[in-house]
Amino acid sequence: MVVPKVEIFSNGYYQDLETDINKFISVMDVRQIIKMEYSNSRHQYNETYSCLIMYIGLDDVRDIKIDTILDK
Repeated sequence: MVVPKVEIFSNGYYQDLETDINKFISVMDVRQIIKMEYSNSRHQYNETYSCLIMYIGLDDVRDIKIDTILDK
């Protein structure tokens, strides 16, 4: 069974959010990422940038590859 995982990032500055996201995805295989969503909210005194990344863990990717090989 493959179970997706979620990572949520939030920051007051989009540059810092970008840095956090790049750090997180730099250690992943692009095939692990299922979905990325971005949002921006503005309040009276500040702005917040957020990103949600849904991904599959590396162990699940290995299981998928093994199942694919066994099916052949």
